[in-house]
Amino acid sequence: MKEIFKTIRDTAAAVPGIRWVDFDLGQLDTSPPPVSYPCVLVGFTSGDYTLLAQDANTGTVNVEAVLAFRLRERTHSVAPESFSDEALEHIDLIEAVRIALTGLEGDTFTGLEYRGFSKDRRADLRVWRLRFACEHYPAPPESPFKPLPDGVSVGLCLDVEINQ
Repeated sequence: MKEIFKTIRDTAAAVPGIRWVDFDLGQLDTSPPPVSYPCVLVGFTSGDYTLLAQDANTGTVNVEAVLAFRLRERTHSVAPESFSDEALEHIDLIEAVRIALTGLEGDTFTGLEYRGFSKDRRADLRVWRLRFACEHYPAPPESPFKPLPDGVSVGLCLDVEINQ
């Protein structure tokens, strides 16, 4: 899953206007949050795996990209249009992140599928949660058996007495 996180992190960080991308460790629940706004916090919400063969698995991983903004909103119907446009710019940034992450893939996971969004009701920040899913093919665990060096052959030696 590290590859999934790093790929999402690097892609989201390249979206113009995003100032901070990190693993979601609950930063928005601390005061003051240790992030720069606008930020993207990436988390894995669940994963369900199936055994394919002796130690090989595949699974669906659900990913959440949390976008947080500190805004002064003037979106009401009597606000001057310039104030309203500025207050709604965060929606353009949400769309830019969604577009950047949709279809994103790596060596161990298929393209991210956009599954939807939700919005937290908060008075201090605007927080949007974009949901994605992908198929993950983690590397099987390393075998405890090491190959023999080149030129070494396998032989069977038995030390037995033969009584005749």
